[in-house]
Amino acid sequence: MQLDLGNLVKLDEKLNALEEAVKKQNISIISQLCSDWWEYTDEDDYTVSKFQKAYKDEVAKKNLKQMMVVEILSIAIINYFTSSPEIFKPNNLQVSQVKNLLAFVH
Repeated sequence: MQLDLGNLVKLDEKLNALEEAVKKQNISIISQLCSDWWEYTDEDDYTVSKFQKAYKDEVAKKNLKQMMVVEILSIAIINYFTSSPEIFKPNNLQVSQVKNLLAFVH
């Protein structure tokens, strides 16, 4: 089985950029970074999901799947809280929680 590590590097770069944008509260680019991240996960060669097939250990497979779910939910939550600041302005506690969530995932 071959894994496209280039896809994994692109995902990591997007997560790094997203983490920086959230830290700096650069709301204007967060939604685009989330969209970019989703594009990489929509591809047939989404490397993270293929890692499960590379492991024979069932515990490792389960842990990887759980981490993928947390990452996906994290991006969705970040996008939700930042996509329409003119409609929904997150308070300081919510922004802090989003930062902590992204730090945990990444």
